[in-house]
Amino acid sequence: MLKLNNIRRFLALVIILSAISVVVAITLKVQQGKTPAETLSRLPGNVDVALQKIHYTETKAGVKKWDLLADQAVFDRKSEIIHLTGVRLLVAAGGKMGDITLTADRADYDSKSKDVKLVGNVEAKSVSGMRFTTEIAIYMANRSMIKTAGRVRFSDGQLDLDGVGMELMTVTKNLKIMKDVTASVRTGINK
Repeated sequence: MLKLNNIRRFLALVIILSAISVVVAITLKVQQGKTPAETLSRLPGNVDVALQKIHYTETKAGVKKWDLLADQAVFDRKSEIIHLTGVRLLVAAGGKMGDITLTADRADYDSKSKDVKLVGNVEAKSVSGMRFTTEIAIYMANRSMIKTAGRVRFSDGQLDLDGVGMELMTVTKNLKIMKDVTASVRTGINK
């Protein structure tokens, strides 16, 4: 009889230990489930699509007009504007000036007109050495023109220009500085 009681006690101990281990396992599993998983932030109400690292190419009759690259893009369907950050716009200009690369902190791309408004630390460079800086510039797609109403610093080879307002035709390379123009020409004495 004594052996039977020992066996019962042993079985009761095994059942209790098993129950405790099941409770501990369930508790640990629940605790792991409570750790916050990485979730995407909720988009504002007026935003329909948000993308990271975009590259968009505009072509006309099979010829590349420009490439638009950005770190982030947010599309507002109501206004049909794509808001971009970390922007690089490569305008295929060809000819002697070569392609023009514009960079900016942010930009707005109008999906109807195909115009790109670059804002914040706008800098443009071409393969030939042309360069300008301004705070806001607009690439007008239908006219193949880069335009700014603000202060601009432009240099190309031996010519440096400062002024307010600029129009640069990317196809013909015609440049117009609107007002308050100062110019300096460096001579090639050391050549």
